[in-house]
Amino acid sequence: MDFKTFYFSLPIPRRTEFAEEIGTTTGYCHQIAYGKRIELGIADVIVNASAGQIKLHELPLTDRAIFQSKARESVTKEVA
Repeated sequence: MDFKTFYFSLPIPRRTEFAEEIGTTTGYCHQIAYGKRIELGIADVIVNASAGQIKLHELPLTDRAIFQSKARESVTKEVA
C-alpha cells in the first residue's frame, strides 16, 4: 500500500498519533503523501510504524535512499 492511501485512510486523530510515532508532523506526512522524497532513515521508521502495511519500495525515496536500500539488499544477500 502506498503512503498516501495508508495515511489518508487513518482517522484524523490517528494521523496525528502516527506522525508523532514517526517523529514528525502531520504537515510533513502530507508532504510525503503527495510525493516528497524522503531519506532511508524516516522510510525505515514509516515501514516499522505501519506494521508492514507499507513496504520500503512503495515510499517516495531520494536517489541516495534508493542507492542505500540497494546496497543494503546486496549485503543482506551476501550474508545469507
